[in-house]
Amino acid sequence: MHERELVLDSGGVTLRGMVILPSSRKGWPLAVLCHGIPSGSAPTPGDPGYEALARRCAEGGAAACYFNFRGTGLSGGDFSLGGWVADLETLLDMAQEAQGAFAGCDPRRIVLMGFSGGGAVSIICAASRVGLAGVVTLSSPAAFTRLITREGMGDFIAHARSIGIIRDPSFPPSQEAYFEEMLSHNPVDFVGRVAPAPLLIVHGDGDDTVPVEEARLLYGAAAEPKELYIARGGGHKLRLNPEAMDKAVAWTLERLGA
Repeated sequence: MHERELVLDSGGVTLRGMVILPSSRKGWPLAVLCHGIPSGSAPTPGDPGYEALARRCAEGGAAACYFNFRGTGLSGGDFSLGGWVADLETLLDMAQEAQGAFAGCDPRRIVLMGFSGGGAVSIICAASRVGLAGVVTLSSPAAFTRLITREGMGDFIAHARSIGIIRDPSFPPSQEAYFEEMLSHNPVDFVGRVAPAPLLIVHGDGDDTVPVEEARLLYGAAAEPKELYIARGGGHKLRLNPEAMDKAVAWTLERLGA
């Protein structure tokens, strides 16, 4: 396998990532991996990160992209849900045109695999995106406003500054508008429009960050084809749960025809 550097301009914000490509000939299906909102905690010992997951997909015959949403990693900008949706839309535009780092990929065979906040954004983008081969979410909330209240918005913004995902001292210009943006991006309001793309919702029954009831709310609001998979003993970081990842990767590769 080999790799390409990914650089995107998302509304004036520079995003960075990588695309891992199988060694086989062109026409690769593509898995787009979307990380969650950083917690600010130290890296979990033994966590191989998204690169290892991308390489696992490439070993299965699919190209795989992992990248940093705005406000995280090597990408610029400040965290916002609307900004993350714009970031993924920009990436999908390029991927579905097989341009840049996605040259040689098959634009008709793309699956989104999103974790926590990245899963939520995947649902929102998939609701208005034609031609996706599937969407798999892991530990996704059904509604951000069930987790972050208007009263707690100031504390959330202060925490986001402390961990470096809000970098501009003047951002956001309005706490009220920032909260209203969250209200307008609750995944449960979008998930019913993911179909006809197939949807897999994966959640751990031991998730103490996003309760497993959130997965059941999403599943109930989704249209067929859909599947709910509960990983026994799974916590919030399902990348570290072999059962959950075996299910998600196998499902993704099957939908991609890899």
